[in-house]
Amino acid sequence: MSGISGVVHFDGRPAERKTLEAMAAAASHRGPDGIRHHASGPAGLSHLALDVTPEDARERQPLAEDDLALAADARVDNREELLRSLRLPKSSTDAEVVLASYGRWGAESAAHLVGDFAFCVWDGGRGRLYAARDAMGMRSLYYRSEGGRFLFGTEAKQILAAPGVPRRIFEPAVGAHLAGPYGLPEWSFYEGISQLAPAHALVADADGVRVWRYWEPDADLRIEYSSEEEYAEHFLEVFTESVRARMRSAKPVGLFLSGGMDSGSVASVAGRMARLGGSPAPSFRAYSWAFEELADSDERHISEGIARHYGFRAVDVPADDMWPLKGYPDHGPDADSPLIWVYEPLHERTLSMARSDGVGIMMSGDRGDEMVGDWVFDHPGLLRARRFMTLYEELRAHGRMNGVSTRAAFVNYLLKPALDEMWPDGMGFAKRVRRSFGGSRIPAAYPDWVRPEFARRIDLEGIIAESEPRTTMSGHARRIRYGRIFSYAIARLLSVNERTWSRFGLSFADPFSDRRLAEFVLAVPQWRVQSARRPKRVARLAMRGVMPEESLRTAGKIIPESLFDRGFKDRARDTVLDLTTNSEAAARGYLDEKAFHAHYDAFLRGEPTIDFWWPVNLEMWLRHHWS
Repeated sequence: MSGISGVVHFDGRPAERKTLEAMAAAASHRGPDGIRHHASGPAGLSHLALDVTPEDARERQPLAEDDLALAADARVDNREELLRSLRLPKSSTDAEVVLASYGRWGAESAAHLVGDFAFCVWDGGRGRLYAARDAMGMRSLYYRSEGGRFLFGTEAKQILAAPGVPRRIFEPAVGAHLAGPYGLPEWSFYEGISQLAPAHALVADADGVRVWRYWEPDADLRIEYSSEEEYAEHFLEVFTESVRARMRSAKPVGLFLSGGMDSGSVASVAGRMARLGGSPAPSFRAYSWAFEELADSDERHISEGIARHYGFRAVDVPADDMWPLKGYPDHGPDADSPLIWVYEPLHERTLSMARSDGVGIMMSGDRGDEMVGDWVFDHPGLLRARRFMTLYEELRAHGRMNGVSTRAAFVNYLLKPALDEMWPDGMGFAKRVRRSFGGSRIPAAYPDWVRPEFARRIDLEGIIAESEPRTTMSGHARRIRYGRIFSYAIARLLSVNERTWSRFGLSFADPFSDRRLAEFVLAVPQWRVQSARRPKRVARLAMRGVMPEESLRTAGKIIPESLFDRGFKDRARDTVLDLTTNSEAAARGYLDEKAFHAHYDAFLRGEPTIDFWWPVNLEMWLRHHWS
């Protein structure tokens, strides 16, 4: 967690220090270890430092060498490989590795980097700015091109702080948010400000801006083994390296530890690493939500077994009194985006405790569902592999999950996907949003609380259709898995985490958000990854002998629905009604309040309904940042 920002004048004017200072000040919380500027003729770059890795303490950015200047928020995970290739000393900082990579490979350099990063290089000799964002979208980069001036920053608010930048809402992004987790990865919520999409790079010069995708998983790569154990061993090898890379720290490393497979896998691998003497972090500790009154939401009976087994510190975070919207208008959305976690007050309490404990990196397992779980079942793959009995049992289990007969399961989960493989017409799957992020499934059509005239004006149906990632990969299940891993919804969620963590002086990391892990998962037969009878199949097999046996047997995410209900059915009801009555969203023509209240009333009566979190946090954002 650092921050960068800067300005380039392609009309020859010199970069002004006051502009650099204003942009950096807009996100000053990102620079607890110093804010530094570098101006060279038409280009000015700023770096806001948080020292986490052992090399960070020696780093002085922006880094300038000859005609090149770099500002980077980067953790490079393939350091050893690059140090050898670039003939750099082992003491080199990650910024020096990034700059040397640009010196060797130029505009192709981002493809050689593995890790979490966003960086910009001013190439004075070529009169151009080169920028790139990591493959999994773990670091953000916003930019604005306005003729002779190019602005960039880790946060959109840094660009808004530059003189002369207009502040106007980008309504297509608002409509997509109001309908659920939709939108395009290059959008921001401000007109004229774009976001560099994950796995993309750009070059800006006097002729304009050129953006391209520099990395894509190899659609032709296949990994085939003769036994299930070999898949598990390979997964564990890649996952262990992913955890190790994210524990390279001079400060203690923390983890949000629930009772689920994802964070439990991270904790177990980190614990084993420390036991074997191979942990790059000075210490490791876990933070688990502690429910005493709402015992049905407590997961410590699972997570504590891992902490006891490996002997790391487990911190209980009191959770019963931190219901959704607790203390409103505290814990509200950032100016960059309306989106926040529905359990934001509890997240912030956890982060505050970690900061007090001296933690530098706080990990999560947020992309675990998308990487190895979710409703991605490869029944056609089982058919091709001639696993007929397994296919039959999987169809039966899948049917029971959805309350349909085996015959209906055969049609819906085998025949239709098989036809989709023969005549693919796009991803064809409904986006899923977890209750922990505000609700359950979202239908294909947008909710009726979106004003129809507003939806037509921005072409909301077209936006929803465009929001699903596209891939040339073959196989119904592989395409769905690709869509899960690289979905706009998960990218937004992780951006929210990174931005929130930064306000607490913490660096955010997720070992499931590693491009090497994505490459492996997308290359193996998908029925090896996930099973209707054995959820997160490959991960569970990989954790045998790593995660304590009882924790592995019982691991499974428990959604804190009692806390959700305590907030939205009881203690925050008046807040919800206040936010959605005579609202800013309605006044701007976005929200049909009557339709929203009908859904909320149905929820209060215990009837099934669609997610109502999106209009609530949109209104919080509008009132706080636009009233």
